[in-house]
Amino acid sequence: MKLDALPALARAFETGTISWTHARVLVDVATPENETAWIDCARELTVRALVRRIRARCAPVASAAAAPDDDDDDSTLDGEPAVRVRISCPRRVRALWRATVELARRMAGEPLPLWQACEAIAAEGLTSPAARRNASGGSRASAFAVGRFLSDGDDTGPEAGNEARAEVDPDGGDRRADAFRSVDWESITAAVPAPVAAFDDDLDAFDAFALDARMRATLAAMHRVHWQTGRLLRLVFDLRLYRWLGFRTAAQYVKERLGIGIRTAEMLVAVERVTWHAPQLAKAYERGAISPLRALIIAPVLSGAHEAAWLARAREVTVRRLSDEVTWALSHQDVQPLCEPVAPPQAGRLVMPSDAQMRARFADETPDVVISVPAPASVAALFATAIAAFTEVGEPRWRGFERLLENVRTEWNGRPRHRDPVFARDGWRCAIPTCSSRRSLHDHHIVFRSRGGDDARANRVAICAAHHQHGLHGGGYVRAWGDAPDGIHWELGIRPEASPLLTLIGDRYVSDN
Repeated sequence: MKLDALPALARAFETGTISWTHARVLVDVATPENETAWIDCARELTVRALVRRIRARCAPVASAAAAPDDDDDDSTLDGEPAVRVRISCPRRVRALWRATVELARRMAGEPLPLWQACEAIAAEGLTSPAARRNASGGSRASAFAVGRFLSDGDDTGPEAGNEARAEVDPDGGDRRADAFRSVDWESITAAVPAPVAAFDDDLDAFDAFALDARMRATLAAMHRVHWQTGRLLRLVFDLRLYRWLGFRTAAQYVKERLGIGIRTAEMLVAVERVTWHAPQLAKAYERGAISPLRALIIAPVLSGAHEAAWLARAREVTVRRLSDEVTWALSHQDVQPLCEPVAPPQAGRLVMPSDAQMRARFADETPDVVISVPAPASVAALFATAIAAFTEVGEPRWRGFERLLENVRTEWNGRPRHRDPVFARDGWRCAIPTCSSRRSLHDHHIVFRSRGGDDARANRVAICAAHHQHGLHGGGYVRAWGDAPDGIHWELGIRPEASPLLTLIGDRYVSDN
């Protein structure tokens, strides 16, 4: 441990003179000769200022020692460039957003960070029939043949497929065409991968420029494979063909059979949907001239008037800059009288959100708050695409955002409920005040059944498996009595011949006095 070689720093940390974050930053730069000076410096400065002082005086601090609130900390998320999802909306829509985030966490069984809640909401919204109808109707009409549902409300699982096959004449007719009448088989044939050209050159003889050209050619081929994969995956997802293959969910199928993550699969399918109403993007994407991530980022701002300009901008700037410019365009589009599409800003222009006083009223309702969530670039693009799928022509973006949230809440609330009402009463999380776990909940009897406790709801509470098995029963370091849900007395950290570490009634601390 690094603190072993720095006794003064270790003593300062143990006595609370400096915080854990300060200590973590200093262990990489302090020495036994100068640790006292660094401790004095840390006592006077914030962590951010301390990191800047270290950068100014010493070698760059290793990334592992960077402070959580350092300026560079959110430059990446989950291995991708981090961008901000920003949307202006009325306060009532923000309340709906918070309720939907909470519902996403309950569905996931864990306290998801906001960007993962965004991903879950977008994925659910893009798979709904309402999103498909919006993508295929109105001004977004297209040859929406590949991957449509057979019809709204049809069951496309294995049972439906058996019925379709039973109706086909076994002695004649095209079984495949009869079973999937809505599929454009010519489009599928176009997506069948062609053999990739083999590279027989002596790569060791290449200079850096020749190797770079070869890598770019290979990358273009990979982008074309992305287009092919997205087109075929769309059919598999929309017709739920993974069920015919014995997989319960699409995530299981893409993981076990294709060896890719569900986020990658969802992104490829989302781009495939977008290309049906963006012909120039479709051509560029098909020939590998644009990556799926960049295509998904510019999808919400594409229009007939500015499609070529946004395609050109997508090839000119970084992913982070492109995301900022799309956010700027969507913000300005919202304040237009008819939400007219916006072209890319001038090259090099500092893009900032629109001022609040510039915003026009829509049906006596104006956006007065901003929801801002840092997220990986692919998640931000997926979320923007989901909002666009629920936004009608001429509407501000927050209308589509509201419609997306309502659709997702309706879908999730319609799922089969757990039969135990105690979990719902306790908010689908562990009731122990110091725990936030949502996984593996158990229905615990406050007065044990072995001691005569009954099944009344006042005697039952939701407890996570770890606290139930090891805290209340196995280890005995948690004690509870009283009436659920708010009248439970909790004693945490039970010690022999000593008072417990914490005593609470519900979520309120009990004073030691």
